[in-house]
Amino acid sequence: PLLLPRLSQTEAIKYSSIFLTCTSVFSFMTFAIATPLGKRFGERKMMGIAFSMSAFAYILFYPVGPGYIPRIQWTPLSNVSISNPNNTEVAGCNWQNKWCHTQHRLNIAQFLVANSILLFSYPLGVVLLLSRTSKILGPHPQGTVMGILTAVGSFSRAVGPAIFTSLFQAFGPPAMVYVLAPALSIAPILVFLGSNHLETFESRHEKLQRDLFT
Repeated sequence: PLLLPRLSQTEAIKYSSIFLTCTSVFSFMTFAIATPLGKRFGERKMMGIAFSMSAFAYILFYPVGPGYIPRIQWTPLSNVSISNPNNTEVAGCNWQNKWCHTQHRLNIAQFLVANSILLFSYPLGVVLLLSRTSKILGPHPQGTVMGILTAVGSFSRAVGPAIFTSLFQAFGPPAMVYVLAPALSIAPILVFLGSNHLETFESRHEKLQRDLFT
């Protein structure tokens, strides 16, 4: 309700739940096509594209309007009737937060496009990252490395909401863009710079064999 226009908290939760249910099917389809896309265009290239799309999606989350977030219209407790079924739900921005004074709304079309890009690029990047890691390790034991990747992901999902909730309350929605977009922009740069170190075990073994017999 803080960003999307004309939506109460109940409506925002309702429509967000419907949207997330639909996009979960979309994400499942992305998991299914990630491997064929990696084989067709190359895993390293598709990883860079996926991370770049994720960074672009967070840039699109920057609220640009039209209009500003409405201020909460508080109703005096003496005027509120518990038995009144016509009481409307209060929605808006808590004016005690300084960023509420100048914060634009988030356009619904902008919200849908950003979410769609993110929900396509995220599973694509995760699948290709795990697949590439497995191929780099080759016949070597993979449990430790895969366990580290899983642990790092679990830690970020546990700690991330607490950190970004505090950032949101202190600085508003743009804080998410200022932190996440640059962080995700680093990933495709690292993939490009470290492309030679992302060769599969089979590729390195074949090069070694050629060097030995030539």
